[in-house]
Amino acid sequence: MSAVARDRLIFALRATLAALLAGYLALLADLPQASSSMMTVLIVSQPLTGMVLSKAFFRVVGTIVGAVAAVALTAALHGAPELFVLGVSGWIAACVYGSIFLRDAPISYGALLSGYTAAIIAFPAVNAPDGVFLSALDRVAEIMIGIACAGVFSQLFFPRSAGRALEGAAEQAMTAASAWAADTLRGRPDAARVDRDRRTLIATVTSLDSLRVHATFDSAAARLSNQRIRLLHGRLVSLIAMLVSVHDRLETLRAETPGRAAALAPVFEQAADAMALGAPEPDRNAARSAALAAAPAADALRANPAAVPERTLLLRIADLIALRSDLDRLSRIDAPDEDEGEPRATLTRYRDHQLAGVAAASAFAALVAVCAFWIASGWDAGAGAAIFVAVLVSLFGQQDDPAAAAGTFALMTAAGAAAAAIYLFAILPGLEGFESLAAALAPLLFATAWQMTNPIRALPALAFGLGALNLMSLSNTMTYDFTTFANTTFASLTGLGLAAVLLGVLRPIGSAWPIRRLVAGVRRDLASAAARGQITRLGFESRMFDLVNGLMLRLDPNDPRQLEIERGALAGVRVGLNALALRRELDAMPQAARGATARALAELARHFRRLARGAPSAPPLDRLDEALAAALDAPGDGPDASDVAVFISSIRTSLAQHPAMFGAALPETRP
Repeated sequence: MSAVARDRLIFALRATLAALLAGYLALLADLPQASSSMMTVLIVSQPLTGMVLSKAFFRVVGTIVGAVAAVALTAALHGAPELFVLGVSGWIAACVYGSIFLRDAPISYGALLSGYTAAIIAFPAVNAPDGVFLSALDRVAEIMIGIACAGVFSQLFFPRSAGRALEGAAEQAMTAASAWAADTLRGRPDAARVDRDRRTLIATVTSLDSLRVHATFDSAAARLSNQRIRLLHGRLVSLIAMLVSVHDRLETLRAETPGRAAALAPVFEQAADAMALGAPEPDRNAARSAALAAAPAADALRANPAAVPERTLLLRIADLIALRSDLDRLSRIDAPDEDEGEPRATLTRYRDHQLAGVAAASAFAALVAVCAFWIASGWDAGAGAAIFVAVLVSLFGQQDDPAAAAGTFALMTAAGAAAAAIYLFAILPGLEGFESLAAALAPLLFATAWQMTNPIRALPALAFGLGALNLMSLSNTMTYDFTTFANTTFASLTGLGLAAVLLGVLRPIGSAWPIRRLVAGVRRDLASAAARGQITRLGFESRMFDLVNGLMLRLDPNDPRQLEIERGALAGVRVGLNALALRRELDAMPQAARGATARALAELARHFRRLARGAPSAPPLDRLDEALAAALDAPGDGPDASDVAVFISSIRTSLAQHPAMFGAALPETRP
């Protein structure tokens, strides 16, 4: 049996046994919905122990907060149905907004849970408000049992540590980065492979922070070395930015001055060897020194400004080697934080108020529409439909095409309803005792959990399993009434169908709008970097790569236009870092260079703001040329003129190379 098949089998067995234990304990406690405990196990089950524990923790928090909100809203507004609907819908919309805006797993999961938990408790209680408190207590108890069982089994039944997964992901990222660097430096880059490897590397690195959070729940070493892991993540983010810069500069050098590229080939080869895993530190120091020695000096740049890109490339290669050594030092994740003595590494995420607001408004409108129909029609089972609308708008509000996901969920829930009917009217009535019930349910639970290990089938499988368990409504006082089952099933499927239709009507945006939002986010961040230098390097890099990863998930690499946007976004990381470097050096520059550079940065910030608003704008190449000339003509005091020239030249080169992201230059006019 392969390792993958073994892991899938262990996960499926673990989830099945945990769900059966949760059902047994819920029945033993005489809770009204043992199915809820079993469903909770399926929902929180994850392949890694830390993921289960972190998700379980925030599910507990979200459930309690949602239960409190449901009790408060029902107590305050049950006498006014319209206000009650607006209150509950507003709460759910606020939770949808919070979950999408926060984005960070698993915190956003807690916000999402607090929304639809309120719906599950409040909507059925609208006609019997006196029982809402007991209903909330039962709901919390059912969830707690499921969480406890999932957590215990994840710890005791062949546990897989998130801490070890974090180490493996970091090692994989460093290996991939070293291979990419070596291929680039040796002149063996295959464009398609480079794009593919770059996407994989960025996705891996951007996922490390979530893994770090999960790892702190199951690994004492991860908790003790939390700062070291943050620093490692930050260095990996910087490594990608530097690799992008080196790759682009080398491609330009080989295309425009092949003679110089051939002359520098030994330096590149030495650097490629230094980037290998386990390369001796003396060899890395020698390679770094060779790159620095080969870089044209400031006097050479004044005589030949065309050599600035070459100096830029060699300095970045030297920085790349130094960073590779730093990564080896930090890769000892089990070392305590006290060894570091470095400032706290703070990574930032891209957060979009508008995207969260659109999703929240859509959720609110969908819920109000369904509840208005429920109130106007007097539909007895309307609460069930409203609950499922609340669940789906919460679960899929962050997706580019929530209607498609909701439609899949509805179809698989219908399949689960068919399975529930078979159980309720053909299997369960003849059973006696929990042992026979467990034997009957085990195949359903195992099949669901097994399919959940396949990323493509996870959502349909979960919808099928949850639909079947929910409609079975397992309890100690089972009633096998087909009319009741049919009404409940109809209400559930109607709610799911309405949610899919309403999301399609209210959110018909697909991926084009999020792509525009992400591109605008890149440009706004570049404007901020050019306008002020208070942003930290790591904060800027991590936020930009979060944006880039979001673009990569949506852009089609086979579309040349979209591929150019992706490459331009990557180049934007270096543009922003160079702008930040210029801001830091600005006050120390000689007056003439300071004035020219300040004007160039100000115009650059205005340019990016215009692009972010969707207005046409030509990159200020002339201003950058003026600043470059002023930097090279500056006297010897102040910052090294060659370094300032490198920063300016790097910005100018990137703007000219990536017009899809940075705007096309105006055509030259000749007299």
